[in-house]
Amino acid sequence: MERELGTRFRSRITPQPNGSGSVFGKRFIETFRNSNVWVLLDTIHGTDGRPYITAESCWDDIHPGPPYRSGGPFRKIKLEYANEAYNATLISTHDQVFTPFGNGRHKWVGGVSPPSNWPYQSEFIDLKYSLGMDSPFVADTSSLDQPAWNNTKPRIEQGGLFVALAEVRDVPRMLKTTSKGFHDIWKTIGGSSSTSALMSPKKAADHFLNHNFGWVPFLKDLGSFIDNINHSRERIGRLKNENGQWIRRRSVLVDSTESGLVPGWSGSGIWGIYPFNTAIANDTWIGTPTWKFFATYETHATAVGKFRYYLPYFDINSPEWDGLGAIRRQLALHGARISPSNVYKAVPWTWLADWITPLGHDIQMIQDEWLDNVAAQYLYLSHHQVTRLRFEQYIPLNSDSGGARTFTWSRLIDVKQRRQASPFGFNLSWSNFSPKQWAILAALGISRKG
Repeated sequence: MERELGTRFRSRITPQPNGSGSVFGKRFIETFRNSNVWVLLDTIHGTDGRPYITAESCWDDIHPGPPYRSGGPFRKIKLEYANEAYNATLISTHDQVFTPFGNGRHKWVGGVSPPSNWPYQSEFIDLKYSLGMDSPFVADTSSLDQPAWNNTKPRIEQGGLFVALAEVRDVPRMLKTTSKGFHDIWKTIGGSSSTSALMSPKKAADHFLNHNFGWVPFLKDLGSFIDNINHSRERIGRLKNENGQWIRRRSVLVDSTESGLVPGWSGSGIWGIYPFNTAIANDTWIGTPTWKFFATYETHATAVGKFRYYLPYFDINSPEWDGLGAIRRQLALHGARISPSNVYKAVPWTWLADWITPLGHDIQMIQDEWLDNVAAQYLYLSHHQVTRLRFEQYIPLNSDSGGARTFTWSRLIDVKQRRQASPFGFNLSWSNFSPKQWAILAALGISRKG
C-alpha cells in the first residue's frame, strides 16, 4: 500500500448553541431561617461546559460516478459531547453567609455542568491534532493485514493432508505422553502420597503442548480429510467453476465489545461538577459522594476483496486437465501438494516461529502468487472503532434537595478507516512488483486502474 489517506481533507465543528449570555442558574438566600422565603442574590451566566457539540474530519478521494465502481483509502473521525443536560434545586443544610437579610441558607436553581477533566481531555480540546493526519484516536490496523488476506482470498486447499502425513511419525510419542498423563492421574486417585510429579510445571507444559499442538491440529486435519472425501466431487466442481473467474469475498475479522472502569479514574468526593464544587452548594449532601469513569470499546473490522486464481489442471480446456490432472486436483483439494507452505508447516516447531514472526504468512503469500497465481483486483480492510466514555457522579443529596441522585454525562470517539491493498497484499506496493508479478497481473487482466 502506497498511502493510507485520501487526497481530500474536510472538517467541520458544530458549536455550542448556548452563548455566554444565557442564564445557567440562579442563587437565592433565605430571608429568615427555615422561612422558605427566598431572595435572589445573583444570576450565573454561561454555557453547560461544552466547547462544541461535535467535531469531525474526513480524508477521502473523489471517485468517478455514478455508478461508483472504485474505492480507496478513507478515514473519518468524529468527536461528540453528548447533550445530557441536568437541572437541580439544591438547598444548603446550614447557614452559609451573613447578608443584609441575616444568616440564611442558600438555594441553587439551575443547571449542573459536567467536569472539565476527562480521560483524553487534551485530545478533545486540541482538535488540530486529534482530527489531523496523526490523530491519536486512529487505531493501528497493521496486525489485521495478514488475516485480511488469508481469510478473504480463495481457498484452494481444503485440508492439511500433507502436514498430517508428516506428523504421523509423532503419533506414538503423542500417545505415550497422553497415556503417561492418565497413568499419573490414576496413581493420584489410588492414594499416592505426593502429587508433585503430576502437578510439576514440566508435566503440565508437556501435556499442554501435546494437546494443543499435537492432537488438536492432527485430529483437525484428519477430520478435514474425511470431510473432503465425502464432498470431493462438489468441492472440485466449485474450484473448477471458479478457476480463472473473479470471486468476491468478505470476511469479518473483529467483532468485539469491551466495557469497564477506566483505570485510575474513580474516587470519592466531587469531581469538578458545577455548582457542587463551589460554596453555593458545598453542604447540600449527606454522606460521601463518589465518582467514576466507564469506557466501552466497540470494534468491528471486515475485509472485502475480489480475487482471481488460475490452475491449468482445473481448466477443462487445458491440456493439463486430463492425465495426471485428476490426481493433481485431488492433491490440491486435500492439501497434499508438495508446496512451500506445506513443507514449512511440516517442519517441527514452525508453529512457534509463527507466534513471533510473519514467516509462515510470507511463505503462504509466495505460494499464493507463484503456485496458484492468486491476485486481487481489489482488497479493502475496513475498521470501525467506537469509544464511549461515561462519567457518573453519585451525590447523596439531603431531603430538601431531593435525595440521593446520580448525574451521568458521556462523550463519543467514532473512528472509521479503510485501507487498500495492492494485488499481492498490504505490504507490497505497485512500484515494487517483480516481472513475475506483472506477468501474473497481465494474465489475469488486472491493471493499476482496476
